[in-house]
Amino acid sequence: MVGSGLSGPLPADRSTTGASIRSRVEWVDAAKAIAIFMVALAHSVQWTVPTGLAPEWWDRVNLLFIVFRMPLFFLASGLFAASVIARGWRELWRSRLSLLVWALLLWTVVRYLFFLAVPNPTGMDETDPVDLLLAPVRPSNGLWFLYALALFFVVLKLLRGRVDQRLQLAAAAVLSAWFFARADTGNIAWNGIGRYLVFFMIGCFLRDRIVRFVERRGIGTGVLLGAAFGATAVVILALQYRVPFLTSLLLGVSLLAVGAGLLVARFLLRFRWMRWLPVVGRHTLPVYVLHVLVVSALTSLLLIADGQRWLALAGPAVPVIVAAAAVGISLGIWRLTRDLPVLRYGYEAPDWFRGRPVPSSPHRRTADDAPPVRHD
Repeated sequence: MVGSGLSGPLPADRSTTGASIRSRVEWVDAAKAIAIFMVALAHSVQWTVPTGLAPEWWDRVNLLFIVFRMPLFFLASGLFAASVIARGWRELWRSRLSLLVWALLLWTVVRYLFFLAVPNPTGMDETDPVDLLLAPVRPSNGLWFLYALALFFVVLKLLRGRVDQRLQLAAAAVLSAWFFARADTGNIAWNGIGRYLVFFMIGCFLRDRIVRFVERRGIGTGVLLGAAFGATAVVILALQYRVPFLTSLLLGVSLLAVGAGLLVARFLLRFRWMRWLPVVGRHTLPVYVLHVLVVSALTSLLLIADGQRWLALAGPAVPVIVAAAAVGISLGIWRLTRDLPVLRYGYEAPDWFRGRPVPSSPHRRTADDAPPVRHD
């Protein structure tokens, strides 16, 4: 997808106008919607398979898509990050980092309290007070994406104008291949940071080339990339225990998967009944912070009916149903609470935290304006 992008100077972060911007944002947001659903599906599998609500083959499907969901999310998040990184540190904090840090801290506490009150049906313990205290430097749950994204903005800001972008990409690619080859820090966040930084960089540095690729290729290319991704991923994952470091090749497989995902996202927007995708993609933050709690609660409710015939028949579809319901419920809760006193701060950082004076305008910065990455 980006094979020829490193042969010369990387393109500047040029802006475009009119319909081109509109179409770009829509398919990028559609790709983010696909990614957030895949994340919700991954967590749905992690809850429904151990509890016996879904068949075990879902674990193998989940493993296959490890090279797709987060790479797609980080690359899509990086596509419009260059202009944000070009801002001064104070504005970078106000416009991006404050929301990410606030959401991480707040929802780590909310998640901790939730699982204190509502035991995790899988038996996993998320109520260790040490993990809670270490969350600002060592996130240990699914909220690590917020931590990683904030760190990626800081890293690229620090390196901007100091280190050649090609060298940054090369170093990040080596790091990613190493982590795909089973380097393990013992922490989900730091493993993800090592594995996925390169995708954020690719989106940021090669935006124009990626956009041209997606807008000039059709769904046929997407199908071919998807088939190549599936075939190579299956082979690598099947042989990973026999051939040392074979999983380092999953970096290349991820690029195939991301290319397919972007092309499919753009293709789906041709259909009127898929026009909801960009809407979800623009509001990924509410889904990201809340959906795991919904998945856990829905799993507990389904376990009440465990053993009934209808649930057994629905078993293969349960992870998809739970994931879709979690996304919809999360967005619904956000819609109901985003304008309420106190509760709205679940999705926006307070003025005192952002360091910005209280504005005279009635407009507030909310998750509408600032999902994890806004397209500028």
